[in-house]
Amino acid sequence: MSQPDNSSSPIEAKLVNPPVTETDSGSPAVGLPPDSGKEANKGRVGTDKLIQNKLLVLSCLFLVTGFLGLPLLWMNRGFSGAERIFWSVIVTIYTLILIAIVGFVLVWVYRQITIV
Repeated sequence: MSQPDNSSSPIEAKLVNPPVTETDSGSPAVGLPPDSGKEANKGRVGTDKLIQNKLLVLSCLFLVTGFLGLPLLWMNRGFSGAERIFWSVIVTIYTLILIAIVGFVLVWVYRQITIV
């Protein structure tokens, strides 16, 4: 049994399909202008503005997503670390209270149904 040489990797990467060149006639990329990436980033700029809006993020947390939206809070660069922790705790408590209220309503409804 031989030891592999440590200077080379035991795994070699091989391309399944060679890179497409402009001279390939069957290539769908022939005749297309090179993509500068501006079109792909156009929608992202608007989304980034929304994510960085503190009021919009807090509204989304309290009115729509609850604690499932905490990644939005942590992606927002407008909040400091202490604010992020504070709002994370508040939103989690708020969401748990809402879940408890729904649970109490379901138990009350179930008891009302079983009385009849």
